[in-house]
Amino acid sequence: MFIDERNLKIYIYGEEIDMRGGFERLMYFIREKFRHDVDQGYLYLFFGRNRKRIKALYYDGSGLVLVAKRLETGRFMSGNNLSDLKVISTNEFQSLFHGGHIVRPQIKRDLTLQAD
Repeated sequence: MFIDERNLKIYIYGEEIDMRGGFERLMYFIREKFRHDVDQGYLYLFFGRNRKRIKALYYDGSGLVLVAKRLETGRFMSGNNLSDLKVISTNEFQSLFHGGHIVRPQIKRDLTLQAD
């Protein structure tokens, strides 16, 4: 891919957006939601309402790169499944971008106290 993946932070915008938005609208979401300047080199993912479209906005050092993808079959992960995810790894991004799903292990903790 055209993105330098070393030490790349990938943020997910949790709310569905109108996919007609371009650079300026997506930059507004980044400034308001994440409180980031867009030139920090992070990648931001945005999902459409019907989960068939995704947009990624990235600053490559010389300008903004906007990538849009529409799945021909299937849908991207549902909003409920992504609601807890704010930052994902590059491997998770690759899977998600190709229509896959992010699966993270669930850690169950035993909160019962043991008597000594």
